[in-house]
Order: sequence, then C-alpha cells, then structure tokens
Amino acid sequence: MIAASVSSGAVCLRCQLRLLRQSFRPFPTYNPGRILRIQQPKSLLRRFASDSTSRPSGQDLVSEEPGQQEEKEQEKDHERLFESLEEYDGQQEQTQAQAQAQARDEKPRGNTKYGVKRPLDPRKRHLSRNRILTEEVEGLGSSMLGKPGHVIVMRDGGRYEKKKGRTSATEPPEEEEEDDDNDEPNSEAIDIEAQLDSQRKPPTAQEVRENMDGLRPKTETTLPERDFKKLQASLTEGFLSAQLHDYLQHCEQHPLPTKPVSLPDEENEVPSKPHYNWIRNVSPWVPLGKEPSITQGTNPSLYGYLTDSATAKEKLVVRIMRQCWGLSIAELDTGLGETRVKMAARDFVLLMRGTQRWLTAMGKVWLGPGEKIEAFRSQNTLRFVTTKPKASVLIKELDETLKNIVTKAFPVRLATSEPVDDAVLEELGRIMNATVRRSHNSERFHVTWIETKNAKGFKVLEDPAEVIFRLLLTAYNSPRETRTLYTAGMGNDMGNDMGNGTAGRFTTDTTSKEKLGWKDSLDRWARYTLPLASESESGSGSGSGSGSGSQSGSPAAEISLRRLELPVEPQTDRLLYDHTPPKLDTRNEILPETKPEIKPETKFPVHPVKWARDLKTSTRAHFGYLLHANNPTASPPPLPHLLTANHPRVFAPVTPHPLHLAKFETTDDQASYALLQTKSTLVLHFWPSPALLKGKGKNKDKRATSTPAPLLELRLAVSARGEIQGVESLRAVKQTHVTDVMLPASPVDLRITQTQYAMLEGGPQDLAAWQPLANFLKPPARLDLHFADGSFKLPPRQKFPVPRRLFDDEYLAAHHPGADPDELVGALYTFVGLEVHRSVAMPYEGGCCRLTYTSVDAGRGGGRRAEISLEPAFRLGLSRNGSAATAKLHDDFLGACQRFAGTETLWSGITPDGERY
Repeated sequence: MIAASVSSGAVCLRCQLRLLRQSFRPFPTYNPGRILRIQQPKSLLRRFASDSTSRPSGQDLVSEEPGQQEEKEQEKDHERLFESLEEYDGQQEQTQAQAQAQARDEKPRGNTKYGVKRPLDPRKRHLSRNRILTEEVEGLGSSMLGKPGHVIVMRDGGRYEKKKGRTSATEPPEEEEEDDDNDEPNSEAIDIEAQLDSQRKPPTAQEVRENMDGLRPKTETTLPERDFKKLQASLTEGFLSAQLHDYLQHCEQHPLPTKPVSLPDEENEVPSKPHYNWIRNVSPWVPLGKEPSITQGTNPSLYGYLTDSATAKEKLVVRIMRQCWGLSIAELDTGLGETRVKMAARDFVLLMRGTQRWLTAMGKVWLGPGEKIEAFRSQNTLRFVTTKPKASVLIKELDETLKNIVTKAFPVRLATSEPVDDAVLEELGRIMNATVRRSHNSERFHVTWIETKNAKGFKVLEDPAEVIFRLLLTAYNSPRETRTLYTAGMGNDMGNDMGNGTAGRFTTDTTSKEKLGWKDSLDRWARYTLPLASESESGSGSGSGSGSGSQSGSPAAEISLRRLELPVEPQTDRLLYDHTPPKLDTRNEILPETKPEIKPETKFPVHPVKWARDLKTSTRAHFGYLLHANNPTASPPPLPHLLTANHPRVFAPVTPHPLHLAKFETTDDQASYALLQTKSTLVLHFWPSPALLKGKGKNKDKRATSTPAPLLELRLAVSARGEIQGVESLRAVKQTHVTDVMLPASPVDLRITQTQYAMLEGGPQDLAAWQPLANFLKPPARLDLHFADGSFKLPPRQKFPVPRRLFDDEYLAAHHPGADPDELVGALYTFVGLEVHRSVAMPYEGGCCRLTYTSVDAGRGGGRRAEISLEPAFRLGLSRNGSAATAKLHDDFLGACQRFAGTETLWSGITPDGERY
C-alpha cells in the first residue's frame, strides 16, 4: 500500500497510472467519503492539462458531491488523464529507440580486435566435431504450400582452431567466447571429397574394442531384463559380426574380470572356475527348463538367454555379455536353476556313504519348495537345483563340511590275522559313513570320515575308526567260546546214520539276512533239510504244551538229544516268581558314591561291592535255522564230514506263529506269575584289549595277543522311554559253550548256549558308584537311548579290576601257578558293542522251564531280530539241591526243547485240523 501522504515525485508515472486505474474504475461502488490525494509536480500537470477542465492546476484532486452530472464529468477527466499518460510513455520509448539507433550508426562497422577491423558476417555458424559449419538458405525454384520453397544448406567452413591471441588470464571469458564464434575458417582451401574419403577408412580393432568396452556396465552385472535387451540391441546394431567375433576371441585370450572386486555381493556368485581343492569342475548357474534346441556343446551359461530363432550375430552378442562381461538377467536369477559340481573321488565317496547324512542335513536346512540335490555316482557329480544365490551358499557350506575330514589308522593284525576282502571294507565304510583302505604294505587300515561339529573336542569317546576296529574284532574272533555240532531226529545213530538211506539237501536261505551280523549278511547261507514225510509215514503224537503239559500237534520225528557239556542249573531270577522289580535309581544320572563300611576291629574301609567266589552257569536254548556257508568258493561238505570239518555256520533265530504264543495257558496255581510286564535291558559287552608283540631275530613281524582275562557283560535297566535307570548286574564270563543241534526233519534247529560266569555282588547304587563303572558312564558319555534312533556315545576302552581266578586256566597254570586266585588284576577292556533287549517271560510246561520272547536290537553291525528261548527252572515246592534234582532238571529241560522244536504247528501256522491261521 502507498500512504496517502506520499508525494507524487516519489512514484513513477507508470505506477501512478496503475493506481489511478485501480482507484477510479469501480465507479458504481465509489465511496464519496474516501479521498485519494496525490501531489503532482506543476510542470507535469501542465502537460496533462491541455485538454482538461478549467480546474486550477495546483488544486488537489478531491471527490465531488454525489450527482450524476458530476460523475460523468469526473469520468471524462480521468479518461483524458489516462490518454495523456499513455502518450507520454510512447514518447519516452520512441526517444530511447532513436538514441540506440544513433549509437549503432556512430559505431564503426565490423569487429575490431587487436587493431584489426573485420566485417560482420550475417550467416550463422555452427561447430560440429571440431568442424565449422556455415548455415545458408538456398531457393528451390518451386513453390511449396503456395509459397516459394527453400532449403537450409550446411557448408563446411574448415577445421576449428583456437586463437592464441589471448595472453592475459584476466580477460573475461565472454570476450573469448565471442571471439571464438567470430573466428574465420582456415584460409587454406579444403577438399571435401578428400575429407570424406579419409573418413571412409575403417577403424582399427583396438578402437572397436574400446568402443565396445565403453558400453559395458561398470558397476552392475545383474540387470533388469529390459536393460539387458536394450544393451543387446545396441551391440547387435552398432557393430559388425567380424568385430564381435574379434572381440570375443580377444576376451578368451585376455579374460576380463567378470565382477568388480569391490562389490559386496561377490559372495553370492557361483565360481566360474574351481577355487576349492575338492572341486574338479563347476558349471555356471543356468535357469531351469530354459534349454533351447541349440547345438550340443554350447556353453550352458547361454541357456535362458538365447531363443531358437536367434541369429549367429545375436549369439555372438549374448556370448560377449555372458562369458566376457558376466552379465545376467535379474528375473532369471530369482527363479530356479541348476549348477553341476564335479568333485574329487575321495570327497564324493565320503558324502555318498551310508545314509548320505550330510546331504540330507543340508537339504533340511537350506532347500525350499521345488529345490533338491541330486548325485550322479558314475560321474562324481552333484546337481543343485536352487536359486542362484542359494547355489553359492550350498557350495560354501559343502566346503565347510569337507574341511572336517579326519583320517586315522590302526594295525590290521590288531583286529584279525585273516585276510580281509574289499567287500568287507566297503561294507564297513557304508555302516560308518567312512572310507576304509589299506596302506601301501597292507599292514594298516586307514579310516577317513567327516567329523561332526558336535564330536569335536570329545577325544575320549568312540570315533568311526574305533567302531570299525571293534566290528572287525568281533567279526573275526570269538574268545572263550567252544562249539559242538551234531544231528538228531534222523535215525538211531544220531551221529552219522542218515536214517534209512534218506538223503537231504542244502536249501539256500533268503529271509534271514536282517537277523545276521554285518559280515555274515554279505555271504550266502544254506540249511540242511530232509524231504517232507507222507501222511502214511507220519504218526500222530502228543506235542508240547503249557499248563497241562501238552499241546496238540505231531512231531516230525523222534528226537534224542545228547547230554550237555556244562551242568544245567536253574534260573534263580526273582522276576520269574516275584512281581516286585529291583529298586533302581529312577534319575537319569549316575548315582552318587556311597560311604564305605568301616570294620571296627581293623578300622579299614570295606568296599560295598566284590566279585562272587562261586561260578554260575546259565543255560538257554534258542530255536531257529542253523545256516552253513554256501559261497561258490566255500560250499558245505557232505553231512558226515560237515560235523567235523569246522565249516563256517551261523544261527538265525525264528519265532513261532504269534497266535500259538497267545494260546499258552497256565494252571491256576501259576496264574499269579504267569505273564510279566515287558522288561527292557541294555547289555554292554567288553572284551580284553588285544596288544601287539614283536617277534625275535629276523622275524620281526608283529603278532596280536589278547589278555587272558574274562569277558565282561554289563546290564543296565532301561525305562520304556529309553532312559537309563540304573545298573542291574556286571558279569565276568569265564567260559562259553555252544551246542548246535541240526534237526533236518523238524521245522527248526536248536542252539543251546551255556555260559559260566561270576557276578559282581552289590546293590544297584553300590554298583553304579563303583569307580570303574562311574568313570565309564560319566559325561561326556551318553547312554540315554531312544529306540527311535538308538544313538549312543561311549569311551572305547576302560580298565576293570578282575580276580585272577577268573582268568584262563591254562594261562594261570603256565604263567602264575602259585599266585593268589583272589588277587585283583587291572585289565584293559575294549567296548565291543551293545544290545537293547525287550523281553516278556512266562512259565512253560508246569514251570519246569521259562519261555521268553525277546526283541533284540544290536545297533550298527549287529542286526535286529526276535527270538524265543527256553531256560531251565525248578518247579515250586521241589528241592533245588542234590545230584538227582540236577539230573532231572537236565532231562526235563532237554525234553521240553525236543517237544517245542518238533511240534510243526507251532512254526507253520497250521492247526492240527489242517486249517491255516
């Protein structure tokens, strides 16, 4: 706003005119009480008053009284004032234009610089690539759209050269630019045709390569599909096929880095060249299912980037972008693709061993829907079907896994003195997910495996080399064991008579491999059987039974069993007569050590556990198939020679039909203890550790020898959930005798095992607190078995004190004839395996025997089996002492075994009426 008291000299005429227009145009809304006073100079007002009214020149402009006549006169006065102001503005503009024209006329024509006057050139000039082009207009001599036609012609004005006249750095740049624009072309004449001919000369190969390198992305190698296609089109249209081919050959001879080192996502790239020592070759990641019908041998990196209709030139461009520049399309990288990795043979075999647990674990952690890992054993190749970033992650994870490869060796003769086949070593590697190979002189076995992360640092526990050692040790050795073989049920003379000239044959077994040990399952086995007797020849007889002492059925032949080598003693296990289980610790830990008892007269501590002085003998009969080795290189000899030839044989247990087991009944007085609850026991086996002895003289070959200490058998109580509850017993086995009875005329054979042992006496808590057992079972040992996986971790060796009287009798007579038999001798033992037994027992034939059904899981290398067994037991109320009672127990036990094995209906599932279950 401009105050009313502002003088007119402080406001220009143009602003005064605008103020007057804004103030006096809205006459219908004019406020007569508002006065606008503008003081004007007298000289200026005189110029405006030529056509004005007779109002005094020095009088102020004020509003008149309201009236129609006065308003019209006032409006006319204002219009004349506005016209005068516009006329004044026009005169001022004309005066300024004339002054500028006069100044131009007085200025000399042309440009003067450095004292030289040059005429002005009205033609326009342009600068293009260091050349001066002059713009001219030429007529066409014809009309276009009713007007004369013309065309603009750009004429070459020569090469542009900067003037060297500027000597002072302080000259303003505007003058220099003006001078540059006004520079005259080179005075020399230019031959345009020669210039064009010179431009037709082809560029050099180096210039072409530099131009192509200028199109290469400097920072990014993963481009959107739109940008990738745009760059591909630029290379295709901007260069010749020969130039593209030359660039590709130069790139193959002088490869460029496919990715800048400074980029942070370099770790996600699949290596184009193997830089891991276990990789022999790795293919680049290619999209899945994008393989066009291109010629075989094309680089897989082109899959997904070429179409079937691609020309040779387009293929060259894609090869440059993929192989030389390492460019890829982002939309393809986020989808599924494949990468093939060819590995070293040793590393590939380790990954493929056994259950392939390493690849299975990687798949569970890293793979998503639709992704997978495939193995090609014949090519030592892994195929990863994943996204591009995940392929590199899997390769790095595989490298971290293979860094944990461990190799350990042990002497061959320490485990066995027999030759070991390659098939045996292959089976050991499969079981333990490892590789086993011989040394160059075949004196040592080298075991190689991939160490798990959880096993690092626990050097006191078993490793795969220790497990393989004990598997070889138990497969080729059987210490403290004697065997006897004979036939029964074939005639009067059970030894050699074939029974009325009846000829039997060896029948190949095909159903028992899962029940055998790891080594025995590799061989072929056969059972000796007789043909089935006709109905006229087979007689009816009373079969075995329970409760009343008979079971309907007909034995195949009369069986007469020989007396056993060791005396038969009844089982005194209280579980047979008492439902109360032993009081074991229910906590999942080793029991605390108890304070020893102090004798008052000696004041020396008495250990709460000690070895029993009396030996016990357990007798158990198993029913199944006696199988003889039937390999092409070791076929069984004829029957008379088989009994004395010590031919290899194994025993495969067989169980009766389940419906027959459910029909066993007991008498009323035995109903209270007839069926017991299922009992779970963990049986751990220990053998004396073998040692190597050097020979004397020239024969320095090492030979293995074992300590003549007894075998140990530790039994632990296990809950139904697989948790260790406590120690049941520890037995020192002094002698074992196995009696194998071949029953060719019966459905099954018979094996009777007698074991002579001494017990470590003491309560469950005292046994658990015994120092050798506490050291063996303490952490990091793990024995919390879950029957789903059956895994465990235990120390490979442990030292136990054993009385000298339990050692081998021949060894004691030869080396320690006068030694104290009760002296405790510390012997080093090797843990050779464990078995999980789940059993249920019931009395059989009036209580003279105990019938036990047991499910055995021997873990890795031991197999799984179900077996039925009979054990001798005194009837309630009968005497357990005296030779007569022992002889009767022996005869009753063998008679029960004879009837149980000879009853065909128990094993065939056929009732006496001929009906099948």
